[in-house]
Amino acid sequence: MAYFLIKYLGQSGGLESISAEAETKEQAMQNCGLPIQLIDSVVPDHFGGIKAALLEKKLPLVEQALNLSAISSKLESGKTYAKAVEGSIDYKKLGVTPQKLDACATPKDYLELLRFDETAVLLADAGDKAGRLAESLSRAAASIKDREATRKEFGKAMMQGVMYITMGLLFLIGIPLFAGSTLHDFITVQRIPLTLNNLSKVIMSLYGLYTTYYMVICALLVAIYFFRRRIWELTKTLPLLRFFNERAKIKRGLDFVESYQLLLSSGYTNPQSLRFLHQRSKGKAHRLYADALVRLDEGSALSRVFDNEEWPPILHQNLQGFEEQSPSGRDRVLSNLAGALKEYYLLYSGRISRLCLMAGMAFILFSILLFAVGFYMPLISLNQGLK
Repeated sequence: MAYFLIKYLGQSGGLESISAEAETKEQAMQNCGLPIQLIDSVVPDHFGGIKAALLEKKLPLVEQALNLSAISSKLESGKTYAKAVEGSIDYKKLGVTPQKLDACATPKDYLELLRFDETAVLLADAGDKAGRLAESLSRAAASIKDREATRKEFGKAMMQGVMYITMGLLFLIGIPLFAGSTLHDFITVQRIPLTLNNLSKVIMSLYGLYTTYYMVICALLVAIYFFRRRIWELTKTLPLLRFFNERAKIKRGLDFVESYQLLLSSGYTNPQSLRFLHQRSKGKAHRLYADALVRLDEGSALSRVFDNEEWPPILHQNLQGFEEQSPSGRDRVLSNLAGALKEYYLLYSGRISRLCLMAGMAFILFSILLFAVGFYMPLISLNQGLK
């Protein structure tokens, strides 16, 4: 999902701006909460995602889960939702004023203002409309805790691989810059007659690439960032990248199953559930839910709705005959499906971790070889020649 910069007429009479996350300009105008007549312009905000990640204040997920549990308890004790929120959340540290909080009308408005997790917002809205708000908030808290535990479990499989490939890239950049700079100084400034071997020439080539074309490399990285979606669509089936693609599909399916199970247990129908998920989803998932809604409106069964190469095949297979199941049977199917998807997700995370580890080790070993043979060997040969 993209970010848009919205310029509007502020209370002071001058133009002010806010950033909104949306799929289209029209959706950004709807989501920003501003009257249409006050909006002056809407343009893409290419660095909106980076600014949001760096500047937007959010409560940690664990703290969000605790706050949701506290709000649920206060609601069950008879307090109003507004009082429950004020007594459970330190909203001032998020930069939210009491005036903004007073302007909220529904539980959904409160949680969106306080930048809570999307699942919590979704379930709060569903529970509010179904008259089971306290129960929905408890479920949202449990869902967040479960996802955090799952994320930590999956993170263990990825952490080592990411660390090694990061170190490998740093070695592959740092050693040629240091060794190449030293060799270049010896040869061109001090006029020392060094005999360079093949690895020394590799060092000098990398040094020349990094120092001469660094602007081109930076521009290329920026271009990759802007066109990342198109590049990903063209490269996602390549031998190494397909593991990332499969992992992304499994994660997408797991997110659907967990959210759908919660909505279904709250009394929502398939169209209502998919519309909620479509409204709250981002990027490719947003477009896929739009396609799923079209298929569902055409009368397709739920398994047919997810018969798409962008969803994991296990989703389509396990949802066959889903509509004929009893409520308890549907819950069992979804629970088993969520468990299977978690196992697949862990499997692909492990494969990606091993690939990153192997690539990182290869970069590190190659860098050490460059340093030992390409840098030190010419120096040792020169020293022996002088003797």
